[in-house]
Amino acid sequence: MEMKKIQLIIRDAGLGSRRAAEEMIREGRVTLNGTVVEHPGTLADPKKDHIKVDGKLLRPSDASKDFYLYNKPRNVVSTMSDPEGRPCLGDLLKPLKKRLFTVGRLDFDAEGLMILTNDGNLAQKLSHPSFRVARTYAVKVRGTPDDATLGKIRRGLSIGEGERIGDVSWSVVKRQKTTTWVKIVLFEGKKNEIKRIFFRIGHPVRRIRRTAYGPFNLGSLPVGQWRILTEAEMAEVFALLK
Repeated sequence: MEMKKIQLIIRDAGLGSRRAAEEMIREGRVTLNGTVVEHPGTLADPKKDHIKVDGKLLRPSDASKDFYLYNKPRNVVSTMSDPEGRPCLGDLLKPLKKRLFTVGRLDFDAEGLMILTNDGNLAQKLSHPSFRVARTYAVKVRGTPDDATLGKIRRGLSIGEGERIGDVSWSVVKRQKTTTWVKIVLFEGKKNEIKRIFFRIGHPVRRIRRTAYGPFNLGSLPVGQWRILTEAEMAEVFALLK
């Protein structure tokens, strides 16, 4: 098997992102054939070499891959652990008894569709802006913005801190007396992007629910529940990322 950087082997084994793997190495938690690894770029053969993280042997990266859709509740951190002790995905997903990480994080107070997998390579592709994977949200905002106001939400809109939004589309779902539901589609994942967009046009966000991520739809999946991806869904995503 082709030699790979050890940080990528750790990522593909489902222990976290490439950056998380680099941090593990810096902390001295990774060994290669009994020797502590000092450099993330160290090469290894995931089939022949013995790679351990925190003393546990990694399984080969070509082992069975797991893919789930999950309906994240509000007020849950989108990580497997939280140093502040807040409720997190790791707590809720213990029954799965699998090492998984997330694709497309959601804010603490946001809800909706997330993808859980141990396939680091696919997770990276789904997350990277260059693959233009659409993220669709139902957003409840304060007030009743007219189309002219909402029309400010377009490519290049400044959302502060020197950042501008990329391609975006929107449509009004329902206008109520004091709030409005808007469907918005984005192709990137900037921090607090949706909140920053609507704050910029003067209509702060009250609620965010992600309803779709690429070809995956939340459908009727109950809050706090997960399901395995179907073969048809997997075929769609692999076609999308060719």
